[in-house]
Amino acid sequence: MTKILSHGTPHRIIRDNQSFQLVALIEGASANTQFIQNLQLVGQQRRGIEEVTKKIATAADSEKEGLQTQHAAIEASLNKNLEFMVKNYAYSVEHNYLLVPMQAALLLKALDEKGNPIEDEAKAKLVAEFLTAESYEELQALRQRALAAGANPDEQEQFEKLKVVLKDKFDFEVGQHYLLQVRKGALYATIAA
Repeated sequence: MTKILSHGTPHRIIRDNQSFQLVALIEGASANTQFIQNLQLVGQQRRGIEEVTKKIATAADSEKEGLQTQHAAIEASLNKNLEFMVKNYAYSVEHNYLLVPMQAALLLKALDEKGNPIEDEAKAKLVAEFLTAESYEELQALRQRALAAGANPDEQEQFEKLKVVLKDKFDFEVGQHYLLQVRKGALYATIAA
C-alpha cells in the first residue's frame, strides 16, 4: 500500500541539481511493480494522444472522424488512469517524478532453452538484497563506472577491477541479465525552484 508519511526516509532530496519532495512510500514488490506498470501505461497513452493529434492535423477529412474517435478513447482511458494515479500515489502530470528504491532485490534472470533471458520474476534467482537506498545507489554507481571504463580501451584494467568489485560485493556479473524488484519505493516529485 502507499503511505504518505515515513520514518527514516528523507522528505527532500536533490538529484542532478533538481529538488524533489517525498509524496508517497510504496510498500511491497507487487505494489511497486504495479506502480511502474501504471506509470508506463500513462506514458504510452500520453504519447498515443500526441501521435493521433499529429495524424488528425494532416489527415484527409474522410479519416479525421475515425482518428478523433480514437483520440477520445485514448483520452478517456488516460483520464481514468490519471485519476487512479492521483488517488493512489498523489501523482500529477505537472511534476517530474523519481522512484528511489529504499529496499530492493537484484534478481538474475533465468534463461530459456535458446539462452534468451526470461522476464518472469518467479523464475529468477536472488543475487543481492538492498536494505537501504544508499546500497542500491552504490551498485548503480559501480555499474555506471564499469560501463564507462568498459567503453574506453584505455581503461580496460580499471574495467576488470570494477567487474571484480561488482561480483564480490553484489554478485553482479557484467553481461548478465537482471531484474530489479523494488520492495519499498519512495516516490518523489519535483519542487518548483
